[in-house]
Amino acid sequence: MRTARGLVVSVIVVASLVLGIAYPVLADIGDISVGGVWVRRITRGAGGLSLEQRVAKVERQITEVLSLPGIDRRSIPILVRPLGGSATIAVAGITVMTVTPEDAAGTRVTTTELARQWARRLAAGLQRALPSATFHGF
Repeated sequence: MRTARGLVVSVIVVASLVLGIAYPVLADIGDISVGGVWVRRITRGAGGLSLEQRVAKVERQITEVLSLPGIDRRSIPILVRPLGGSATIAVAGITVMTVTPEDAAGTRVTTTELARQWARRLAAGLQRALPSATFHGF
């Protein structure tokens, strides 16, 4: 009887390990990451864009920043600016994302403060993606 229980427990443990290795955790559709650093999760559409369109727009803007000529040889300013009830995060003059009041709902911080938090993570991700770049601002 002990052997049967031990075998069942062993099979469950091995199966859990194999399934864990075979099926890694997948990111949510709204997750934004740069250089392996998670920056934010977009959970809803805004500004007339659906969730998917909003994510695609942010990804395009990040790709544009990463594609700037000479990006690894110069300082890149990251600026957070209030915009009505929202706040924008711009990198090298390119507005990468907008933080809306809906994004900040339930966080206990203003949209500008939330944008600063996301800007810090964005800077860390860009530094990993572009190790020779230096960032300042926000």
